[in-house]
Amino acid sequence: MTTVNRIIFFSLFLLLSSLTFSQTPAPRVGRDGEPLAKRPETKLTEVIQIVGDTALESELIKRANIWFKSVNPKYIKSGGGTSGNKIECNVDFAVKPKELNPETDFTGKLTMKVVVECKDNRWKYTVSDLKHISKSGECTGGSIDNVVPECGSMALGDILWKKLRGEAVKGANMVVTDLKLVMDKKSEEAPTEEW
Repeated sequence: MTTVNRIIFFSLFLLLSSLTFSQTPAPRVGRDGEPLAKRPETKLTEVIQIVGDTALESELIKRANIWFKSVNPKYIKSGGGTSGNKIECNVDFAVKPKELNPETDFTGKLTMKVVVECKDNRWKYTVSDLKHISKSGECTGGSIDNVVPECGSMALGDILWKKLRGEAVKGANMVVTDLKLVMDKKSEEAPTEEW
């Protein structure tokens, strides 16, 4: 083999090896075909049109404020407030294992952001940013849109993570139900605290 042939062979070898290693790998997907990084964002939103009785924007904001200030023993509303025709707050649900000696202690809270926007004769709610935050910080799942929890699947198993995600969606639906009950009544009909 001559020197020229060796140079050509060596050049082709380098070129082919660099092409082989420079290809981008296919994205990793889970068993359900979704990318492992994130699923589509979990968001509950609905526009509700008031039929029959007219409701001004100011009346709907009063109703939303009544919901915001009301106390529910199942969850805590915090942060946020009113700005223009919008009310924002964070809702926290306490969460803990139901077993006596759990394999994984994920005790902490499920958090979500609730936004209520009002216009004349209609209002809209959006529940987003559903997350799990562990009290210890070791088993924090993070956003429920993650296929694998923030802490990893070794710390928080697949079945447990699915249960926590289900609890978060169930809690969001509970918040929406409570909000709709308050928004359906006129602000004068709202119960007042007596002392």
